[in-house]
Amino acid sequence: MKVKSVRLTDELEKAVELVSKMEKIEASQSLRKIAKIGFEYYIARAYEKGRLTLREAAEMLNLTLIETLNLFLEIGITGNIDSKKTYECLKSWG
Repeated sequence: MKVKSVRLTDELEKAVELVSKMEKIEASQSLRKIAKIGFEYYIARAYEKGRLTLREAAEMLNLTLIETLNLFLEIGITGNIDSKKTYECLKSWG
């Protein structure tokens, strides 16, 4: 694990303290937890917008495909294919 020095806003510092208190963990563990959740959310949104495939997202998150799908479902993302994309795909088949 690498050591990074970062400046936290007052709001983020309060969040770290809150998570530390609620989870009964050290501030450094709290910050890592918050960063991981933020990264998962960022990847989930990139997938939802079509900027990443499910496989790419799973690789970045170091999860299996099904674990990635389950994580995205927990976040509220059911997929990245909308009706317009489905229609275009069906149209291209003939």
